[in-house]
Amino acid sequence: MNNRVRLNWVLSHGNYTTTVELIHKKSRQRYRYSATQGYGSFGFLWRGNFAWTESDPGKAAFNGDYTWELTAKPTNGIGGDLRASGDFKLTRTPKVHDFNNNGSPDLLVRDNRGDLRRLDTMWNVWNSKVVPVDNPEYVSGGWQQYNQIEAVGNVAGTSAPDVVSRDASGVLWLHQGTGEEPKALANRLRIGPGWQVYTELTGGSDLDGDGRADLVATDKRGDLWFYKGTGSATEPFAPRRGYTDIVAIGDANKDGRPDLYATHGPNRTAYFYAGMGNWRTPFANRWSTGLLVGNPYGIVFDRVS
Repeated sequence: MNNRVRLNWVLSHGNYTTTVELIHKKSRQRYRYSATQGYGSFGFLWRGNFAWTESDPGKAAFNGDYTWELTAKPTNGIGGDLRASGDFKLTRTPKVHDFNNNGSPDLLVRDNRGDLRRLDTMWNVWNSKVVPVDNPEYVSGGWQQYNQIEAVGNVAGTSAPDVVSRDASGVLWLHQGTGEEPKALANRLRIGPGWQVYTELTGGSDLDGDGRADLVATDKRGDLWFYKGTGSATEPFAPRRGYTDIVAIGDANKDGRPDLYATHGPNRTAYFYAGMGNWRTPFANRWSTGLLVGNPYGIVFDRVS
């Protein structure tokens, strides 16, 4: 329910005022919950956040190792306090825009001075809104030299999302994600020159189903090129593949959503992309098809005039 997890403890008897703190071992940030219990059990739904009260939306809690510390004070004043502690681990699946490893998406913004900043977000369950957490945090400077910056997901082999940027000379750079605060991105690594031929770059999705994010680029002629993610920080992308022809084929698999057909190379290798009806993931992973393989008629067009 609202991404909560139920945490429970059983005490020897009731009538205690009980406080639990959940402490992230690395950052020492914490969540605190207190309540007066008339029975021997104690529990609550944790929203996966750091906050001092349940009504405070707080900040999304980091993945990693935690300690829990429980203190129970008898309400009648008889006997000493009960204290107990233990450990647990919080793990979420990696997210394309989660640069500080807390499960919530971040926005990267470049200010007028060329500084890159990261804005953390939080889902406020009380008003069902995505809200900012504090002010944008400084990441690094000098980003005014880039004419395109793109969050591309994990292309360099870690669980943290990465960023690529292109400078004025057409050189593409990799800024590998660290998954840590406050330095969300490592120092840049040079990918290679020649990227000025592209008008658009976009990434973040696993287009070929190998578990790694890929990159696609559109050149000035309108051709679409595919760069397979390798999982290597030194060579994050395999050599490009262009699709020769792309056709918005309509609803080919009869699921009510439009699909995509593409071919590339001299042998006219053909692929089918099923439409997902989702703007974040518009197409499913591709699968090969024999449709018009060995086509003797030349280029396939969306329309003939």
